[in-house]
Amino acid sequence: MRRSYHHSETRYADMLIRLLVSVVAVVAGLQTAVSAVHPVQQKWQKLKGTIDPDALNQEAAQELRYRLPSYIVPTHYHLYLETQVHTGNRSYSGGVDIHLDVQRQTKTIYVHNRGLRITSNELYTSDGVGANVTFLETLRYTEDEEREFTIFSIRRAIAPAQYILHLDFEGQLRNDEDGFYISSYLDANGTRRFLASTQFQAISARSAFPCLDEPALKATVSLEIKHHPSYEAVANMPIFAIAGDLDGNVITVFETTPKMSIYLVAFMVSDFLYTSSEEGRQRVYARPNAINQTEYALDAGVLIMNALDEYLGVPYSNFMPKVDQAALTQFSAGAMENWGLCKYREEYLLYEPGVTTFRSQTTITTIIAHEYAHQWFGNVVTNKWWSYLWLNEGFATLYEFMAADMAYPERQYSDLFNVQVLQRVLITDADESTRPMTFSRGATFNAILSLFDNVAYSKAGSVLQMFRLLLSDSIWRQILTLYLERNEFGAVSTDEFVAAMAEVTDGLDLLPDNVDAESFVKSWVEQAGYPVLDFRRTDRGEILLSQDRFYSNKIVNNDQTVWLIPYTIMEQGDSPQGPFEWRWLTTKATRVPSTTPADEWILANVNQAGFFRVNYDTANWNLLIRALTEETETIPTLSRAQLVDDAFHLARVNRIDLLTTLELMTYIRQEREYPPWEAANRAILYFNNRMRGQPDYLLYQIFVDTLVGDVFLTLDIDSVLPDETLFDKYLRQVISTWACRMEIESCLTDTRIALEREVSGEERVHPDVSEVVYCYGLRTSTTNAFQYLFGKMQASDNRGERLVLINALGCTNDTEQLNAYLLTAIGGDLQVNYDLGERLSVL
Repeated sequence: MRRSYHHSETRYADMLIRLLVSVVAVVAGLQTAVSAVHPVQQKWQKLKGTIDPDALNQEAAQELRYRLPSYIVPTHYHLYLETQVHTGNRSYSGGVDIHLDVQRQTKTIYVHNRGLRITSNELYTSDGVGANVTFLETLRYTEDEEREFTIFSIRRAIAPAQYILHLDFEGQLRNDEDGFYISSYLDANGTRRFLASTQFQAISARSAFPCLDEPALKATVSLEIKHHPSYEAVANMPIFAIAGDLDGNVITVFETTPKMSIYLVAFMVSDFLYTSSEEGRQRVYARPNAINQTEYALDAGVLIMNALDEYLGVPYSNFMPKVDQAALTQFSAGAMENWGLCKYREEYLLYEPGVTTFRSQTTITTIIAHEYAHQWFGNVVTNKWWSYLWLNEGFATLYEFMAADMAYPERQYSDLFNVQVLQRVLITDADESTRPMTFSRGATFNAILSLFDNVAYSKAGSVLQMFRLLLSDSIWRQILTLYLERNEFGAVSTDEFVAAMAEVTDGLDLLPDNVDAESFVKSWVEQAGYPVLDFRRTDRGEILLSQDRFYSNKIVNNDQTVWLIPYTIMEQGDSPQGPFEWRWLTTKATRVPSTTPADEWILANVNQAGFFRVNYDTANWNLLIRALTEETETIPTLSRAQLVDDAFHLARVNRIDLLTTLELMTYIRQEREYPPWEAANRAILYFNNRMRGQPDYLLYQIFVDTLVGDVFLTLDIDSVLPDETLFDKYLRQVISTWACRMEIESCLTDTRIALEREVSGEERVHPDVSEVVYCYGLRTSTTNAFQYLFGKMQASDNRGERLVLINALGCTNDTEQLNAYLLTAIGGDLQVNYDLGERLSVL
């Protein structure tokens, strides 16, 4: 255990130099091997294992082999299903009428099918509305399992007209949380209860029923489900009728959907209960023993939907009469925006006051906002192929923070975007293997699923944020309204988005004379990576401004990629609130005049509005460091976070001296805002991981102690004030984590005492400090704290709380306890009620 250290300025400078020598020795050998780790997408966690890039390249070349012919278009599905899932039986059967618009003469019909057994088929001619149909023939067919087609052959070529293909089929509920799948939960009596649910994105509707499973092939859907009367069926649309059947089951009939992509079809058969909004338009479903945890999601859903209705000017009720949310114990996708029936893994939807942490509440709120944003961006208007996935996920990522902020403005959710989205994707998108936003790898399951990455989500959201800030929010909203109204129920590519932007901005002088909307947008969505802007002031009153592609592991001097870059500049003495004039760099390099005196700083890309990094000459870096140290608040908060983040990553590839980065980071001792500390947190963690085990690691601990010490003294790490802000909570967690990790005695003592007070029954640890208190208190506790936390985890019915406790139990320093804990996850004698995700978290 270590005491806090206090240093004179001279001793601190000496320590910093020694630290520099040590860090450089460790990092220099890693410069060319740095590879950022992709953070797990909150929404998509299904891609398991490593996909071979060479195999994907081969698949991309063969994409058309896996695509449906363009001359047969589905217009309507009537789907009927029978399930006895209440017994745990995985077998189900069904029938589907697929209404087809055949647009040229053909003797072949292709339908997607993965693992279903077709038991009968008939082809009918139709008048287009289904009122007059005529049997044509029973078709011969073959199965192409590689391409997942059932190929029907027609004896005599059919002419362009309307047809109905009727198919009866049998299938098995899957057990991998994909397609139409079975899952279960333990009720309050410990009895296992089964349910059937769906997850069709991207191409798994074909595993539930035969269909034409491409996003652009939109059709209306009517649905009937036969099931046990003790269960309820829920789907995209409200229930039209429930009829009893002679065998004692019931048939639930749903209203017909709007025209929609087939991957957005969703249904669920369960004994779940629900809470409902006053007007009945929104409901939240959960297992009966968790229904008391649904109130927050219901309230948040109402607020977020109202905010998006007003902001976009295209009300949700124009398209759909209701939206339900469902909390599932087993849902590997994390969350899914099915039109009218959003689904979530429990920890992403259920909130329990006094139990759920502030971080979990933030996650719940922003994920609801993400899925609700999809009701417009993805559902009303859908990417026409998965190569344009960013048009779905980019907008949803941007509005998961903006819509949450509109619903709860006091929480400042929008200010989380830079440090939790933009700065993180700047790490992954600097890899030389990154892809453009618009990109295709093929049409197979793995090829499509591999596109659900940080580029589609976080980069696209960050680039769209740059567009919004450049154009102004009022102009941006006009673009979005036009884009949605013009492409309603349609499928789009980049061109439709560009067309809306071009029409709204025409004549507004928002773009340079040599730049139009198409060239501007496509310079960002069709090129991989992003630039670093380099500002070099000369003694002739000029700035030499240039751009290069930024790589995380090298400097490439001959890279000729050019982006059309909007940027802002703040000069010393300017108000941190702005406004700041937008300027442009549309060439590889240029000279721009500057009237800023040589002894005053300039700051580019204010508030990190643009998707790029910024570098300066050494003199300007030193001026910025002095401003951060002496007049911190003269630089905007988000720009302070940007300076920390840019300096750290520029030093990693030797674009600036590492000493410059470390000197800049020392200002953080006086920082009291969360965003700069979150940027510093990543840098401190990076160095910590590389210094641990080195001879000078104690020196690094002293360095971090010096950074966090003053802020730590202002915080109560084991209690929560009633008037503290969301950012106060984030800041306390970052600071207290480092204080305890660096073994500052008072931090370890405070967490131990707080934990032992809960163990003894005196006072429960507040959920907002529980992650730090449980983890670090456990490391030094001499009581039966481990057994207490383990028992609390087993008894908890809240998935979020269980995950906090599972992570905390892994913090123990007791080797015997740790070994016994690991054994509980791999089949030891002690039977523990883990689900698969929890078991993996233990390991």
